[in-house]
Amino acid sequence: MNTSSTRLQLIDAMRGFSLLGIILANMLIFQYGSWGLIDIQATSFSRLDHMVNGLLEVLVVGSFMPIFALLFGFGIVKMKESLERRHLSPYTHLGRRFALLMVIGMVHAFFIWDGDILTYYGAFGFGLLLYLRCRPNTLLVWTSLGFGVLLLIGLVSLIVPDSGSDTADNAYLMNMLSVYSQGSYLDIVLHRNTETPFGSFAFSFVLMFLLLFSTSLLYIPLFWLGMYMAKKGVFEQANTKKSLYMRGTLLFVPIGLALKLTPLIIPVLEWETLAVLFGGPVLAIGYVFAFAWIYVAVGERRWMNHFTAVGKLSLTNYLLQSVLATTLFYGYGFGWFGQLGVTMGAVIALGIYVLQWLLSPLYLRRYSYGPVEKLLRMWTNLSRNGQPRAVTPNIHSARTP
Repeated sequence: MNTSSTRLQLIDAMRGFSLLGIILANMLIFQYGSWGLIDIQATSFSRLDHMVNGLLEVLVVGSFMPIFALLFGFGIVKMKESLERRHLSPYTHLGRRFALLMVIGMVHAFFIWDGDILTYYGAFGFGLLLYLRCRPNTLLVWTSLGFGVLLLIGLVSLIVPDSGSDTADNAYLMNMLSVYSQGSYLDIVLHRNTETPFGSFAFSFVLMFLLLFSTSLLYIPLFWLGMYMAKKGVFEQANTKKSLYMRGTLLFVPIGLALKLTPLIIPVLEWETLAVLFGGPVLAIGYVFAFAWIYVAVGERRWMNHFTAVGKLSLTNYLLQSVLATTLFYGYGFGWFGQLGVTMGAVIALGIYVLQWLLSPLYLRRYSYGPVEKLLRMWTNLSRNGQPRAVTPNIHSARTP
């Protein structure tokens, strides 16, 4: 039906839009790594660089990846429903999907870029299988508890002084700058997978585990919220829900922006935890409602369909962003790592996204799925064409004696 098609188009378009924010946020890591090099380089930033960096911190960083998490949870429920309509086991098929997603993520992290999220999503997916049968109200309770934990941690951070810094020592950062801007592909792969920013390998392993745990705290409530929205049909018959999307926008966007702006208005370090852990996801929810509101208002315009195409190829486009950005910034490519400043990095990020926005519809004129999406579908459904195999119900069980 047209209603179902419209709903799926909306979700794909929203996913495509989120990739714009993701590459803008990730560009800071592509340019400066994950461990504080940007803080050292900031002394050479222009006033425009500082302004752009501030805008990215408030509007983008920590507020677009949660959209992907919400849509991930949403998609799990929709895939479950689709599989059950074909009398297939959602646990078996989704389990295979999450396993391959983890493999793709680990290959991405090891050979291309260490900022991968696919490994984490695959791992979280196995945990989310426990919630497939939950009723919507149960998922809403879990979501509320999850956000309550994030809020509590943020409030506690206001009164507990920060005991240290997550910035690596200068020697490590200067070595990273040299290797990533001048080294060969092998040099960079070896550095990424053998060098540690905080002393011993064991200590760095523990630190990475703690970072993963904190990341899970940030995203798990969004996974649950996405599952809740799918079960409640929040994006079904979207044309009849314009007032819902408007209210969600007017509620969550101002609250999220206020929380994200707090560290700038009241420049106390402890506010940052509250802004990142709670403000980021709240603003993400506001963006979800705002995009749905705009989508319903403008309809399926040609320019909106470009977002839809990017979203249909979201996994391929996400990985392609890493390939293009690392080629531009790492030594085996153009070697611009740590050299260009935040403003130019944002311009490059926009350029990469615009390229995907223009080319994705052209690709979909010939192919139904992106190459990575097709691989994932083939493995999930164990079929060469990637389509689920319909199972005929056991007619003997329906016979009456």
